[in-house]
Amino acid sequence: MKKLIIPVSFFLFSLIPLFLWAGAAKEAEAPAQRGKYLAERGVIVPPEEVYIDSYIAHIDYQYPKPESDIGITLYSGHRQISSRGQEEVIQIGIQGKELSFEQLPPMNLAFVIDKSGSMRDQEKMEWVKESFYIFIDKVREKDFVSLIYFDNDAKTVFPSTKMDSQYKRERFKDEVYRVRPGGGTNLMDGVKLGYKEVLSNYRKEYVNRVLVLSDGMATTSTTGLLEMAQRYSSMGIHISTIGVGKDFDLQLMHGLAHRGGGSSRFISDREEMEKTFGTELDRMVVPIAKDVEMKLEFLQNVEVLATWGYDNRISGNTISYYLSSLHHRDYETILAHIRIPPLRFHGEQDLARFSMEYRDEEGNAHSRGPYYLTVNFVEVDYPVTGFSDGMVLRSGTMLHFAQALKRVGELYYSGQTQRALDLTVSTKKEVVNTRLRLDDIGFDDEIGILDNYIRIFSGDLAMSDAETTRKVMEEEIAPPVRERSLHEHIENLFREITLDLGSRIKGAIAISGFSTEEGKKSDLVTLLNETALLEVAKHKTVQVVERDKLDMILKEQEYALSDLMDTEKAIRVGKLLTVHHILTGSVIEMPNSVVIFGRIINVETGEIESVAQVIVTKNREVNALL
Repeated sequence: MKKLIIPVSFFLFSLIPLFLWAGAAKEAEAPAQRGKYLAERGVIVPPEEVYIDSYIAHIDYQYPKPESDIGITLYSGHRQISSRGQEEVIQIGIQGKELSFEQLPPMNLAFVIDKSGSMRDQEKMEWVKESFYIFIDKVREKDFVSLIYFDNDAKTVFPSTKMDSQYKRERFKDEVYRVRPGGGTNLMDGVKLGYKEVLSNYRKEYVNRVLVLSDGMATTSTTGLLEMAQRYSSMGIHISTIGVGKDFDLQLMHGLAHRGGGSSRFISDREEMEKTFGTELDRMVVPIAKDVEMKLEFLQNVEVLATWGYDNRISGNTISYYLSSLHHRDYETILAHIRIPPLRFHGEQDLARFSMEYRDEEGNAHSRGPYYLTVNFVEVDYPVTGFSDGMVLRSGTMLHFAQALKRVGELYYSGQTQRALDLTVSTKKEVVNTRLRLDDIGFDDEIGILDNYIRIFSGDLAMSDAETTRKVMEEEIAPPVRERSLHEHIENLFREITLDLGSRIKGAIAISGFSTEEGKKSDLVTLLNETALLEVAKHKTVQVVERDKLDMILKEQEYALSDLMDTEKAIRVGKLLTVHHILTGSVIEMPNSVVIFGRIINVETGEIESVAQVIVTKNREVNALL
């Protein structure tokens, strides 16, 4: 499950004063997907193409499903915050409601497809055809569909038609089948025809949307394109863009979607294309909220260092956000990086509140909130290493990954290849360790990008195969706090992990305890397990299951203690014990340090409700316990 090493110093970001709306809309997954695509082809992503908001937002963090149109959840990087001051990352998760495809509002869609000669590459046009075959069988009788192709010119091959018969569906498939790539990229005329077809059957109660797919740079003038998209968006006709290949104009497609009130995607393979036109189509085209205005207010005297997600404006302790539309089943993420000064009080305090106002598709006004974020202020010199909230651990790592990717691009394209390699290696260590803490789930694409970067840089620097392999395999990160004693480390670990016992975490709990991946016995493991039992027993509202029962279940299931670092196995054991929660932990020995982390898992939901980690420098005392 979780074994990370993200130092708090990861997030010493530059102060970004914002007094006007900053153009940082989230509504784009294209840059994040494109980074993977380019790295696989030996290309370092140019720094201007690294949209940090996109990298944070393209991950599905599995926010709680809302009972109403929109669900909102607040998270802090740590549940305990030093009253002596520290930096912190705040996450706000926004989740759109989910309906079946039949329950969605009727749709009026125009597909504007690039059929220029480059669409022959890697059979991209075949991806489009296969995806359309999936889409047209899914579309409903009440929906309108049109199809426009463009190369040197643009042509409507299937006018806007209500798809209320099988005959019309077959006609659409025939037009898709007949297309052959060839020619240039007249994007402007293609988009104009798309708007014309949507306008021909425009209905206020419909989802009116143009979807543009292209793999290249426009070969004709696009002057006025963004203004046209903004004008139609104000009329209720929005545009979304889909990019394929390494040569398409990312900034233009991203800007077109942003100004046109839509979203932007990048398609790297056939499977992604089929998903976009099939199971994911509603996330691109069906809005559930418009003109979404949000406000994050800090209730303590904090310094706002930076924020990511949507257009935003920072004014003192308040951040305002604006999103033109939130789509059906979509998930959105806001991060804020703050510095908390030394405080005179301890205990639980409200750190922030969040509120939202928006209009539904009928123009009715709605509000949500305020939602409060409460944290516990404690008198410690340092928080635990890395984040103790699973959500922020994932999002914060993506934030740092994107920032590092941008910096790596700057170094590489300025001729500083060795420094680019060093930063890539250190970033990969951090991402790998985050993945371990998160049960070996997630970050496959990010690790793949960094591995490809290491190989590219190693080739440029004429490094041997053996040295390249060593760079790829490096894992250990130096402990961020070397002067802390082992006793202080363990005290901090359990203070953080047991903070919610008796309040948010209640009922029966099983303590499987700490183990090594190899099942190695040591005095350090014994010390941790004894401490875990003592710390949990302090909370009288939590009932600890007897260890004999746990041992019996482990024997029946033929599990070792180390197996319980697998979340699914831990949940299975927890259910057999009929407990609400289970506490597990791991000890990972590195050449110069030891990583210790623990977690409390909700057996019913599978959610990791509490997680904490410390990194201990090896010294005489630690080596003796090992």
